[in-house]
Amino acid sequence: PGLKKKPSTSELLDWLKLLMSEDVDENILRERDPRKVIPPLHGALLKNEQDVHLFERLAFIARREGA
Repeated sequence: PGLKKKPSTSELLDWLKLLMSEDVDENILRERDPRKVIPPLHGALLKNEQDVHLFERLAFIARREGA
C-alpha cells in the first residue's frame, strides 16, 4: 500500500516551518524508538485525509512489530 499522493517540496517546506514555529525539540525528530515512529505534525506532510489514515495505520503496525 502506498500514499495516494506523495509529499512534494511544498509540503516538506510547510512541515519544516511548522516544526520551527512550534519549537519542536530536535531530539524528538531524531527519535528511533519504533513506538514513536510518527513524526510530530505529520499531517502537514500528507495531501489528503486518506493518506493520513494510511500513514497512521502503517505506523501502528510498525509500533506493534517493534514492541
